[in-house]
Amino acid sequence: MSESKNGEKKVKINDDRGNVVEVSEKHGPLFNAIPKMHLCGAAILCLLNIAIPGLGTIISAFTVFCGCPTKIEKRMNAFLLNILAGFLQMVTFIIIVGWIWSILWGMNFVQLAIAKGEEQEAEFQNLGGPYYVRRQSSVDVPLA
Repeated sequence: MSESKNGEKKVKINDDRGNVVEVSEKHGPLFNAIPKMHLCGAAILCLLNIAIPGLGTIISAFTVFCGCPTKIEKRMNAFLLNILAGFLQMVTFIIIVGWIWSILWGMNFVQLAIAKGEEQEAEFQNLGGPYYVRRQSSVDVPLA
């Protein structure tokens, strides 16, 4: 499975006839604006979204300025889309839709955080694990 620059997930399936079938998953701008946070932060904001619909989403909007990446290039656009999503979750809470949406949004926070952690672990493994730098002293000490 691969992910393109615009956030689409693509899966190539080879069948016996030699044809390549491609399935892609396309998300809208609100989903693409969700920041990829650390797992602890994502879990806390998920719980906030369950307790007070939209609050976790609004707080997550500010994490965009703290360095959390999104699939949207301009940080201000991602911030405004997250604020809009949180506000809509709060407004539609009255008819239960906002609460369900807020819970699903919190689950997306956690899923994206787990995916981010797996990507970082894969990058770490590709680097060959940790490497150590030997400190050298400027003083020559004779070996006994």
